[in-house]
Amino acid sequence: MFHKVLFYVTVVIYSLSTGYSLNLTLTDYHDPAANHILDAEVVDDVLIVSAMIQGIEFYDISNPGTLHHLTNFSLSGGGGMGGGNKSNCVRATGNYAYFTSSNGLYVVNISNPSNPQNLGSVSGTNNLILENLDLYENTLAVCAHADGVLLYDISNPQNPSYISTINASNAWTVVISDPYIYIGDNNEILIANISNLHNPSEIGSIETGNAIKDLAIYNGFLYAALGTDGVNIYDITSLQNPQYLDNFNTNTLANRLAPFDNKVAVSDWDDVEVLEWNEQSLNQVGYKNTGYRTMAIAAKDNFIYSAEWASVQAFEFGEISGSDIDLSTWELNYPYVDDGTSYSLSLDIINNGNEILTTVDNYTTNSAFTVVNPLISLEPGEMQIVEIIYSASNANASGSYRIYSNDYDEPEIICQTNGNIDGANVGEPAPDFELNYIANGSGSFKLSDHLGEIIVLAFFSPN
Repeated sequence: MFHKVLFYVTVVIYSLSTGYSLNLTLTDYHDPAANHILDAEVVDDVLIVSAMIQGIEFYDISNPGTLHHLTNFSLSGGGGMGGGNKSNCVRATGNYAYFTSSNGLYVVNISNPSNPQNLGSVSGTNNLILENLDLYENTLAVCAHADGVLLYDISNPQNPSYISTINASNAWTVVISDPYIYIGDNNEILIANISNLHNPSEIGSIETGNAIKDLAIYNGFLYAALGTDGVNIYDITSLQNPQYLDNFNTNTLANRLAPFDNKVAVSDWDDVEVLEWNEQSLNQVGYKNTGYRTMAIAAKDNFIYSAEWASVQAFEFGEISGSDIDLSTWELNYPYVDDGTSYSLSLDIINNGNEILTTVDNYTTNSAFTVVNPLISLEPGEMQIVEIIYSASNANASGSYRIYSNDYDEPEIICQTNGNIDGANVGEPAPDFELNYIANGSGSFKLSDHLGEIIVLAFFSPN
């Protein structure tokens, strides 16, 4: 028997800290053809967004608040489908961009970003699993997981020349600060001197406590994105001996970093966060729940580009003069509920602006969902917990909770609401299944053989 106790509230409002204005205003949004976006790079007035499916997107950001789409480009032709060449990470300088992909390291001429020209793959890289990369002057460093970090001379940018390899257990990310290189190797930052590319000398390493997703250097500081552990900051006044300063534990999953104007923007899965070192601690000075999966980040001046699973958004960093609405979640997925019974979920609605947030209207689009305490006006820095009850019937329920307010850049906010949808729901017994092992074992896996154990299922589609 399913039981759920409902806690009814009238209005619950919390006053947050006085530093409530979190300084990110949406200036533009684009829904590109590409999806499974993994990286973003700004070179001059061009934003490049690298994706695993349906190609790579180029934008003109000469007006940095506007995403002027230039073209969709594929390393393999046909929009990135069928050829099996899936773009991963990108770094660019001048007229050339370097992409890691499922089929090696590629060089692309971007002198005309409306018509990029693929110059082909770099010899010897097509059988490697490549990840992040970085470049400095004539040096290109490419992470190749267990195959270490590959160093190339790009004095001829069309034809990188392999020089040497720095050994690593699982090189995931890399950043260069001449003459040193910093490598994210599982939960260690490896440091090497590359003044002689033919004979890099390892200096030492730093334990971080969690797997390193990205590294960035700016104005004498080294930043490390550590997934669920947030972001570390190090003083690299002594390049070969970074000193740990602080950690900021971001809300979700710190993945990629983009330094700008003595700050660092963080792609944090559910949100974009901006952090700043104030000589004593690393603090959050910008925040926006994007509602999507923010995978990567790039910055130009005081504009931040959020590269999401299947979308791109531009934000301006600066004090917000008006109201600014943020939701704690953009989707309420209710567990399975027996017919005739109910379940309650809630979301936090925050005013991160400097003026009163006034609600024009807020309602659910499906009568199976009832708002217990509709959103009212919020003072700057205030948060209201809005409770929404799902009452189950024999019909699947899908709809949304819509909010219309005086937030000028996001006047309409939509939170999806889903109850007893087709397929498996939270709280229902898992259907039994049996699948053959295709790697790391033989025979088959049957779910019912593992009763009482925690089972994690990860689904990946090749196309």
